[in-house]
Amino acid sequence: MLNSFFISTLKTSPTIRETHIDSNTIGELLSIQDIHISHGNKTLLQVNKLTVPSQKLVAFIGPNGAGKSTLLHTILGQHTGTSLKTEGHITIQGQSISKVMNDGHIAWVGQHERFELPLTVIDYALLGVSPNLAWYQRPNAQHVEQAQILLQDFELSNLASARVQTLSGGEKQRLAIVRALMQDTKIMMFDEPTNHLDIRHQRFLLNYLHNLVQQQRKSILVVLHDLTHAHRYTDEVVLLDAGQVVAQGTPNEVMTSEQLSDIYHVDIKAHQTEDGLVFV
Repeated sequence: MLNSFFISTLKTSPTIRETHIDSNTIGELLSIQDIHISHGNKTLLQVNKLTVPSQKLVAFIGPNGAGKSTLLHTILGQHTGTSLKTEGHITIQGQSISKVMNDGHIAWVGQHERFELPLTVIDYALLGVSPNLAWYQRPNAQHVEQAQILLQDFELSNLASARVQTLSGGEKQRLAIVRALMQDTKIMMFDEPTNHLDIRHQRFLLNYLHNLVQQQRKSILVVLHDLTHAHRYTDEVVLLDAGQVVAQGTPNEVMTSEQLSDIYHVDIKAHQTEDGLVFV
């Protein structure tokens, strides 16, 4: 039975957001200028200039420690108040990243989502609509119906009444993604979203994200480790190494065997299959 706290028979109106995000024009989504992240004397990330297009599924790839997650966290402004020193300038379609974040225009799923609240699965999914509501509003019946549809899509509907603490790692990961999808933003960011997922759910998720870009003109940034997935499902790739951007372009342009082998310090070969290239 659904928690009545989350169900309202009154139609709710989303909170007015002042920031304007133009989702109808293909162009620049993200602009990064002179970003420098350091801890003491150690440089973790140094990006002189990076422009990311809108309405694309863009993957950040590179070896461990390359700076992929650091870059994504920097874009989200999550280094503020930490021991890391941050310098540089980031804008989303010419607007302050902090303003865009505060107005709830970016949905985000990190590597280590927290599931400490005593919520059921359906209640946790409904947290995604919170940025769209005023403090006195609660998710309505329409929101509940949308959450149920997404839970079914991600094979979690049979767990709707279960406590989130009882879920497996893969189930929690899929639930975190459902929560982000409930936010219904034009911009989404994921840090290694295929972690904890089996191969079937990995493929489903990446297909799902690709379709969101194609059908709803979403702009999605994602950190990926699987090179085959990055090549097969994304529109653009940003290759990082040692805290710097090495290359940017389409998967075919960036993901050559020679360049990947050089960056990963291991022989990487691309094999053509009927489903596309496979990297081993």
